[in-house]
Amino acid sequence: MLESNASVYRCPQNNQLLRLEITEQSKGTVINGRLIAEDGEIFPIMNRVVDFTWPRELANIDRETRELYDRLADEYDKFAPIPFLTYKCDEKTIRTGITERLNIQPDSKVLEIGCGCGDGSVHLAEKLGENGQLFLQELSSAFLAKAISKTEQFIVPIEYAVANGCYLSFPDNYFDAAHHFGGLNTFSDIRRCLSELARVVKPGGKVVVGDEGIGSWLRGTTFSKIMTNSNPLLKYSPPLELLPTIAKDVKVEWIMMDAFYLIEFTVADGEHEADYHVPIPSKRGGTHWSRYYGNLEGVSDEAKKLAQKASDVTGQSMYQWLDDVVKKAAKEHLERGGILL
Repeated sequence: MLESNASVYRCPQNNQLLRLEITEQSKGTVINGRLIAEDGEIFPIMNRVVDFTWPRELANIDRETRELYDRLADEYDKFAPIPFLTYKCDEKTIRTGITERLNIQPDSKVLEIGCGCGDGSVHLAEKLGENGQLFLQELSSAFLAKAISKTEQFIVPIEYAVANGCYLSFPDNYFDAAHHFGGLNTFSDIRRCLSELARVVKPGGKVVVGDEGIGSWLRGTTFSKIMTNSNPLLKYSPPLELLPTIAKDVKVEWIMMDAFYLIEFTVADGEHEADYHVPIPSKRGGTHWSRYYGNLEGVSDEAKKLAQKASDVTGQSMYQWLDDVVKKAAKEHLERGGILL
């Protein structure tokens, strides 16, 4: 970990500031030490890598995934090409296409969670220059070690951490882009993960995530039956209902013979807010706002019929006639009661 980046990190539990204690360093790089939160939580730094694992007791699926990846790491490179060979895709073309969606500039700050063995990370690193920043995080320390070996030669400064993608160790609005591909379906809290990615990316920045999930129009085909038999994760669907409310310009795309989905969105500066006060030129009248918030107590059928006839006579919309009548009657009653408006 670069000593200069210590101020970037936050406690993954509650976003508290962290204090750096160094036990070994070399030329501005912290080799061993620890980051300490205000409440005393300690995150060790060992051989340049911070361990931000949180919660301390991982959810079962996260723990099992970590253990599986730790066991597979040494031989994983034998299995990694299989999806691309199966779906007759060129891996470099696929990964380059995913990277392009992030709109990375040479000086961008980019986060990749669940970076695996770093096969996608190299494409991110190639886009960044010496003034950029790349943060790579992975829950399996064995996988992360392989990612380090594949990326540490690039000129962009790269920070590595063992971490849970559902609990990010960064302040709000820090990154220009964030990315994950290939493990989202097995995350214990996908909603929280997507919310966290949106939280740490600046408004206007991009988030791109993806994983296995055969397109719904292909379910039931021979292709789908054969492939889901081999890999049940292909039965998953894009978790659109779990996106944060500040996701805008959402795009969903299927790649690799429509067996993998990609979700791309831009982080909005706050939740969507339309112009609720546009007048609606109809007999009912009013605005979106008045139709939602302007409901009065129910009236009799006779009163409704009379009101409709009266509004017809005046040529006003029902909204405008009711608004005028209620205001006038209310003012008269208040004035008679001696209440000043």
